[in-house]
Amino acid sequence: MRYIFSLSICCFLVFSSPAMAMNDFWAETLISSTSTSTTYLTSRDKKLIAATRDDASSFVASDGNIKGVYLEAAMDEFRQSHPDIAISDIALAQFILAYEQDYP
Repeated sequence: MRYIFSLSICCFLVFSSPAMAMNDFWAETLISSTSTSTTYLTSRDKKLIAATRDDASSFVASDGNIKGVYLEAAMDEFRQSHPDIAISDIALAQFILAYEQDYP
């Protein structure tokens, strides 16, 4: 994370100089790299969601005997961020399977 931040600061300083501001090559390179990294992050998020849903379906189908690491992490995160909600593991897994959301 620190590397990405440092790299973005360096790019900002280089691309904001008047000599580089008019150069289309550098502007297109910056825009291209930004869209590539955004696409990578989005596809990685979708893969995590798919893995969590797969774990949830295995958990529900096995009546709670198979609990994958992605489902376990999602349940832990849910319980830490919502300690006031009491829900069983199987009900939470069913909710994960039933919940549909479009991710960009």
